[in-house]
Amino acid sequence: MANTANPRGFTPVQPILRMRQYVKGTATKFYPGDAVVVRPDGKVYLSATGGATIAGVAVGYSTAAATRALLYDDPQQQYYIQDDGVGGTLAQADIGAGMNIVVTAGNATFLKSAQAADTSTKNTATGARALILLGFHPDDTVGKYVRCRVLFAPALTVQGRSTFM
Repeated sequence: MANTANPRGFTPVQPILRMRQYVKGTATKFYPGDAVVVRPDGKVYLSATGGATIAGVAVGYSTAAATRALLYDDPQQQYYIQDDGVGGTLAQADIGAGMNIVVTAGNATFLKSAQAADTSTKNTATGARALILLGFHPDDTVGKYVRCRVLFAPALTVQGRSTFM
């Protein structure tokens, strides 16, 4: 069966390695599955496509008024994220490649992330990319809209952080 376009952000691969609460630095809503970054002020914000250090992934919906957010934040946590279906089709030969994140507004109706893996940024040098492709979801056909098994690039994760509550 063909894969369907249904981005839902990052879904952790079991087991869950760690969850911690962080102070939000913005009145923006966080949707489950959104990649979240930590900025120099020590607070967390929604991720942009690049340029900031990834703190983790939002566990649940966090309203604009919320001052804290629960994150999956272990740097070794693996996730599934759907490819965006734009800019090329992934294949087994792409395992180990780096990709960035397509950051879009969350789905306000179903309260879920709409982030996806940006296949147009796929390359073989992972240093400048947010994600490392580890494989694919076993229920999917490798091709357009496949759910990718990924790890955040080590250079872009927070090690020994002190921003959690």
